[in-house]
Amino acid sequence: MIWVAWRQFRAQALTVLVLLAAAAIAFLVTGLRMHHSYAADLAACAPLHACDGATPAARALGAQLSQLHRSYEPMFELLQLLVVAVPALIGIFWGAPLIGRELETGTHQLAWGQTVTRTRWLAVKLTVVGLAAIATAAIFSWLLTWWAGPLDYLNGDRWAAMTFASRDIVPLGYAAFAFALGATLGLLLRRTLPAMAITLAVFVAIQIFVPTLVRPHLLPSTTTTFPINQASTSQFRGFSGSPTDFHFDLPTPRGAWLTSQPPVKNSSGQVVRIEDYSDCFPGQDGGGRGDEPDLGQIGACLAKENLHETVTYQPASHYWPLQWMETGIFLVLAGALAGTCFWWIRRRQN
Repeated sequence: MIWVAWRQFRAQALTVLVLLAAAAIAFLVTGLRMHHSYAADLAACAPLHACDGATPAARALGAQLSQLHRSYEPMFELLQLLVVAVPALIGIFWGAPLIGRELETGTHQLAWGQTVTRTRWLAVKLTVVGLAAIATAAIFSWLLTWWAGPLDYLNGDRWAAMTFASRDIVPLGYAAFAFALGATLGLLLRRTLPAMAITLAVFVAIQIFVPTLVRPHLLPSTTTTFPINQASTSQFRGFSGSPTDFHFDLPTPRGAWLTSQPPVKNSSGQVVRIEDYSDCFPGQDGGGRGDEPDLGQIGACLAKENLHETVTYQPASHYWPLQWMETGIFLVLAGALAGTCFWWIRRRQN
């Protein structure tokens, strides 16, 4: 039965092997060149203690790193999108037709008419193709994680929706889930094209839903409140405002994921506006537009008003726990979908 499953799957498998070989060559050729340039720039920065230092030489080297980042940015975005799309493609082209096509064409009756039981037939198909799906996602994820390492460090942010979903182990969970989802829909609908379309729709919805509504709440976040005064605003990195509120760009630890930054509020918890304190914002209109503000001067003026601003973030130390948790969630969902397949096929048998 395993040999039969392999023969039915070999065309897809050989196609993926060719694509993996082409992707590996592209990753290695461009990645080795980028890693070499990055290592050379860092080696030159080391004697100067920082690539963004105050000396002209340090600033020049910092500019080289910025240029390195800009030159690879288009490829960076394209490769991220590719790795995020791999689980979806697996669910659409491997999962949905796996059972749905056999039920649609009636070829399943030949297998069920032999000595092979329905449950064994299903178990072999799900195992052979499912393991191939997870292995494919793992290879693409590992290649991108290695390739994008220097750019991820320069960005200082591994938490962007596409970045988190295309690195390390999360793509494995997504691949298992998308494959099981496609297979389950193919079994229930008995039609390949509708199963493919619904698999794609569900996967896209998950890529929108999880980063915004699930991932930020899997682990407790850290909330810090800053009083608005001269001492605190001197640490802030910027300012922005609108007719209804205004924000300071608050500092967070390097590598942290900023999840929430409400506008400035007063001691009663009410949002305040620039026009309420127009004397403290010289050169700014009610929408926060105007000359570059002096944050220290603004803080000194607002100190007596007892204002504050909070920032909520996930620390960098939560990156791997969240990777494991999200991967585990989708592996459990994949297992539940596979269990649904077995329950359904036994129910039809009975």
